[in-house]
Amino acid sequence: MAIHDRDFTGNLPKMLAAKLKFEALKMHFWGKWAVFNAPGDKVTVDKNNVPVTKQSPIVMQHELEKSQGDRLMIPVMRNLVNLPTVGMDQLKGHEELQKMNFAQVPIDIVRHAVKPQEGIMSTQTSKDYGLLRNAKPQLLRHYAEVEEYLGATYAFYYGYSWNVLNSSRWNSNSVNVSANSHPHVFVAGHGKVSSTGVYPGTAGYETIIGTAITAMDDTNVFDTNFLSGLKASQDIAYIDPLISKDGNQFRLIVAHPYQIATLEADTKFTSISATANAIQMAKDNPMLTGVKYFWAGFAIFSSDTAVWPVTVSGGDPVWGPSTIINMTSFKTYSTYTKFAAIILGNNALFKAMGQKHQFKERVDDYDEIIGIAMRAVEGYSRGDFFNEDDGTRGDALINHGSAVLVTYADAPGF
Repeated sequence: MAIHDRDFTGNLPKMLAAKLKFEALKMHFWGKWAVFNAPGDKVTVDKNNVPVTKQSPIVMQHELEKSQGDRLMIPVMRNLVNLPTVGMDQLKGHEELQKMNFAQVPIDIVRHAVKPQEGIMSTQTSKDYGLLRNAKPQLLRHYAEVEEYLGATYAFYYGYSWNVLNSSRWNSNSVNVSANSHPHVFVAGHGKVSSTGVYPGTAGYETIIGTAITAMDDTNVFDTNFLSGLKASQDIAYIDPLISKDGNQFRLIVAHPYQIATLEADTKFTSISATANAIQMAKDNPMLTGVKYFWAGFAIFSSDTAVWPVTVSGGDPVWGPSTIINMTSFKTYSTYTKFAAIILGNNALFKAMGQKHQFKERVDDYDEIIGIAMRAVEGYSRGDFFNEDDGTRGDALINHGSAVLVTYADAPGF
């Protein structure tokens, strides 16, 4: 029913507006892990007087709310690698230069609006619906979906949030802001995708990922064998773990329900003990609220909004829907057979905010037309720290926060 169709051909019926409901939304999955890193926060240090980062997969940076700028540059100091001098060897002239890598978090505007009044008669004929009254809650619900799909998840798969990558401000690539697949992609049956001389951010790297995904078959599933291989991987071991209250280290895996089904079908997987471990861990760790299983040091969550299918087009991976028409494009996955779970450690994703969301009102044509809009200035960025000063840009890329796990997962039969 189009509320604003006002071609009067007869009396309009009176609706029971008390029965008005919002269409159901799935839970905003990523919101539970977002913590703030506000200017002026007291810096926490460990026993070696080394600054300790915020304990969370998603860290929200507020520096741009009080200062000018359209992107944050977050530095990480590289480890020293040269051999030391010994004995009577001269140290002068053999000092090692300190090197920094940087993760950038660009921001841009995100806006949406509704038109609850197209004329005074539209208000008269829809008075009981309270379109003006419900405009802001409806916009906030839409914003939650935008954050879920086009903000956090989009940035995990493509490097930056959708609003940044599709803005004319950034898509000229003048400051190396462009879509690129995760530097740590694990494909079941293949292992870690990597190749000497082909680095993340290059066309060759995308092709290698696409080739590995295309080669998968229906035996390359999310199961205990795959998880055991991950646990032994050097790149997974480098992911900065989260720490439970009792001091145990763990990492998070967010998997699609289809992938969870293949894990549960593995005869080697004992769901009873994995569930019991999850319940015990979640009791004292609010970050693990909603965890489904705890196995081999992985806290395993299930989500069909945070985890997307993956296909291959033109030899390159396509994360999520091949064409994004509207928000419903993300909600159909029954025909896909390959999904990309995400493994998370500490500081896996950054969000920068220039302005918090605001509501704006437009009144036009002598108060006949009323529009309500919401806007925010923000951006998400995956925790990729690129080297900008030496060698090939992607060669010494550092990402110790996350990885993408591609497995075969057909729709479960029942």
